[in-house]
Amino acid sequence: MKKLLVCALMAMSLFGCIEEEKTTGKKVLLVSFDGFRYDYLSKTDTPNFDKLVDSGVISEGLIPIFPSKTFPNYYAIATGLYPENNGFIANNMYDPEMDARFTISNREAVENPDWYQGEPIWNTVEKAGKKSGTMFWVGSETPIQDMRPTHWKQYNESMPDSARIDTVVKWLSYGNGKEVDLATLYFSFVDARGHRHGPDSPEVIEAIKRADDLMGYLMQLLNQKQISQKTNLIIVSDHGMTDISRDRVVILDEMINPDDLEVISYSPAMMANVKGNNLDEIYSALKANEEHFNVYKKEEIPERYQLKKHRRVPELLLVADIGYTITTREYFESRANYPSGGNHGFDNQAREMHALFVAHGPDFKKGYTAKPFQNVHLYSLMAHLLEITPAPNDGNLDSVSVLLK
Repeated sequence: MKKLLVCALMAMSLFGCIEEEKTTGKKVLLVSFDGFRYDYLSKTDTPNFDKLVDSGVISEGLIPIFPSKTFPNYYAIATGLYPENNGFIANNMYDPEMDARFTISNREAVENPDWYQGEPIWNTVEKAGKKSGTMFWVGSETPIQDMRPTHWKQYNESMPDSARIDTVVKWLSYGNGKEVDLATLYFSFVDARGHRHGPDSPEVIEAIKRADDLMGYLMQLLNQKQISQKTNLIIVSDHGMTDISRDRVVILDEMINPDDLEVISYSPAMMANVKGNNLDEIYSALKANEEHFNVYKKEEIPERYQLKKHRRVPELLLVADIGYTITTREYFESRANYPSGGNHGFDNQAREMHALFVAHGPDFKKGYTAKPFQNVHLYSLMAHLLEITPAPNDGNLDSVSVLLK
């Protein structure tokens, strides 16, 4: 009897009998390559992406929210909310009620839930009794709504690409109560190469090839773990990229005294308050010289930007024309190679700002090409694929239902 009891205990230990039951149903794996423009797949051979596209779905472009910057777009994808409803109006912000500044390099701010409004998809998953795991995603390091994903990692740029994939595939295939239904993956190297060298550079070509190799490795592991057939894979980017140069600049000094501005977010979507009481004077001077940029008072910001209703939006917004940089004479003349390479943050309607969207899995059509659509619809799409009820959001499943079987 004693021997039988020992064997039973050993079996429970070996096979996880004391764990919760394994998760059931289909999974969603959301993968993003930062700065991967909608047309990058046409720049070089991408055999692994091609396999996914041929048996899945590709869009002619994923339209970012404005401004076409990293943090606002990743959080818009996570919540299905425009900036004026989720609070992420830029990479750099000032909140007058909090009397605090947010920058993406400030770890304390990044992990402060007061900056994050709305409900990210991983919270929606956890509230539905399912599990999520986030390998780097804006907001996932923060206890939003006093919650966290079942598994999450603090952002670590030096973590090897393959290790990121290994970890996420492990989360998806535990075979016990730790197994997740939703997972995210994030890579930054395409964006970094684009900024430094420009979107048409050999360095970006190499980054595209590297991304393709990673997709091949990911699919290999999903097949080995026998979970590819029940995993809906969604591959996205946050924005595109365009060339910038010293030949295309807007010099503020030629219109106003730059010292009159308290700049909160910089070019190409410059957000600023005016020091003192001369808002009208500064605005009029900028408006009279409106060439290669547009200037708006807060209340004049176009409705399509879905931006102006939030308290964090300052008094003035200057939007550079595609490829142009707004700067000061001092900054421009003190840096021989500025601006150069590539940038984003421009009007989200500009084709160069459109991002990648590829989807593959049991619920997606095969060999289908979709028209461009806005990234705020992805939250509703993921909720549908996971069979959970979405939180209130600005997206619409009907806008992306054409992607589904």
